[in-house]
Amino acid sequence: MPEITDVDVERAGPVTVLQLSNPGKKNAFDRHMLDRLTTELVRASRDPEVRVIVLTGSGDAFCAGGDISGMGDKSDATSHLTYLTDHIHTVSRTLISCPKPTIAMINGPAVGAGLDIALACDLRVAARSAVLREAYVRVGLSAGDGGAWLLPRIIGRGRALDLLLTARAVNAEEAEDIGLVTLAVPDAELRERTLALARRLHEMPPNALTAMKRLVNDCAETSFSTGLSLSAHSVAVLQSSDEHAEAIRRTRERRNAGNAGRTV
Repeated sequence: MPEITDVDVERAGPVTVLQLSNPGKKNAFDRHMLDRLTTELVRASRDPEVRVIVLTGSGDAFCAGGDISGMGDKSDATSHLTYLTDHIHTVSRTLISCPKPTIAMINGPAVGAGLDIALACDLRVAARSAVLREAYVRVGLSAGDGGAWLLPRIIGRGRALDLLLTARAVNAEEAEDIGLVTLAVPDAELRERTLALARRLHEMPPNALTAMKRLVNDCAETSFSTGLSLSAHSVAVLQSSDEHAEAIRRTRERRNAGNAGRTV
């Protein structure tokens, strides 16, 4: 009997937690799970009550990538291309373009396309027991799910090639050391620490967060001069906003409260 794949949705205040669910196969995905994930990402990104999106896996794994039981057939390249571009790539594009911060809560193995989905998130928090691996070459494939673009930008070309060409496993401690994950935390603290990070993001001015994420993405594809121009336009728009004025007012209030009772 085939596994029933799904994406479970949980709300934790202003945070939406999306949980990949195929625990019998380490949350390996199929078309249904990918399409459900895209739908829920879009829904959360459009919900004004949601400020941060967290992506994780059920059971003891984050995501093992594609289900290998459906691989190995010699169907035509066009069908493979359609599956990649219309389903797998749609998830990564949706994460990259999401106007709200996204965090991968890596609770266990993140392998191949499963790791690439985590790489498409803005931040990554990993349990110390988690193992991360770009396993494509082990099954005779190249990185077709965004890893070849994302990984060098996150950890540098040399380190990216090491992981992509050798398919070696990286533990959470090394992943933190090389910048592959933002934080590596004890397993028992994973949810608490991830949600604490999400709450910190929630406290930031939301339009500034959206603008910052867009600016970083846009600058990655431009010259330094163009990046400065993009930065100037972004700042000019934000400086004229009510959100900026309110943030400055609160900052001044905090400083004044901190100086209460002091004399110059």
